[in-house]
Amino acid sequence: MKMSFHVMSVFLFLSLLLPLTGRAEDAPAAPAPPFTINGFVDTYYGYNFNKPKSMLNGPGTNFDFSTNTFGLSLAELVVSKAAEPVGFRMDFDYGPTTDFVHCSVVNCPPGAAEATYKNIQQAYVTWVTPLKVTLDMGKFVTHLGAEVIESKDNWNYTRSLLFCCAIPYYHSGVRANYPINDMFFVNGYVLNGWNNVIENNAMKTFGAQIGITPIKQLPIILNWIGPEEVIGTFTNKQVYDAIVTYNATDALSFMVNYDYGSQKDQTAPSQKTLKYSGTAIYARWKVDPYAVALRYEMVNDKDNLMFLGATPNGNKVRELTVTAEHTVAKSLLTRLEYRMDKSDDKIYEYKDSNTNPLTNPKDSQSRVVLSAVYMF
Repeated sequence: MKMSFHVMSVFLFLSLLLPLTGRAEDAPAAPAPPFTINGFVDTYYGYNFNKPKSMLNGPGTNFDFSTNTFGLSLAELVVSKAAEPVGFRMDFDYGPTTDFVHCSVVNCPPGAAEATYKNIQQAYVTWVTPLKVTLDMGKFVTHLGAEVIESKDNWNYTRSLLFCCAIPYYHSGVRANYPINDMFFVNGYVLNGWNNVIENNAMKTFGAQIGITPIKQLPIILNWIGPEEVIGTFTNKQVYDAIVTYNATDALSFMVNYDYGSQKDQTAPSQKTLKYSGTAIYARWKVDPYAVALRYEMVNDKDNLMFLGATPNGNKVRELTVTAEHTVAKSLLTRLEYRMDKSDDKIYEYKDSNTNPLTNPKDSQSRVVLSAVYMF
């Protein structure tokens, strides 16, 4: 009797556990978080071998503005929700990069037209329509160019001359995306203008983008924007932009970016059409956790439209950049970079320039940059 009682007790205990075990196994998975949050902090040290007395790098510099200094370039926090079928994205930015993007100066003055929006790089609502057309409305970065504002997403740390001076940074308006098939997609844009949230004239700016992937290793993107205008200054400003990428192997990739821009000058009686053009050629070899990237660039600013140092007969500028990259950890990206800019004219400040930065300028500048980007 004593042994039977113990056996019955064990069976009773197990019978109580079995339902609990079943409930634990059948418990529903925790719901996915409604929002995705990520971001980064981008810091750098830069040195200009020209030793400019102003402590600023010359024309064609974007975001690594100062020499012989440790600096914060950009801190960014992204909050987003996938469109199912409605979603949104907001990018909150802080640092001299976002000041320059919105105000063309390192310290954006409070009264500047775009100062109100400088800490919000992107803010838009997304709707995936029943026709499979995706619509975004709000503020978003431009569709032009091979490079972006966030250095971690580029092959090099410093930005190209084309990114700096040939295309806009951002827009506000509506964009529509339609994926035709695996080989083609098209985007259309209706915008308030070029680097402005609030419309500043009666004319809207339009944009188009076509993506073609004839083979998996060869994506091609063709862009256009126009006709932008600033009343009394210029009209019919347009840019044609092409990006061709070739992924030769899993480790080796090449890319070419070409830009052609034009605008009609309203300040001259002849209403002359002014033009600029440029090509950037890239190569990158990547075997985790290391990568090496090269960029060579040629720009023809014959009508002084690109802010590359106004000269009587326009200007031609070339630059060569070599970047060594080490992903120290999943969240830490470091780069060491050398860059040389060479101009047909003497537009770069030199250490012997006395009180006037350009009393004894040079036709070149060489810089080295060490960067560290923490991502989360």
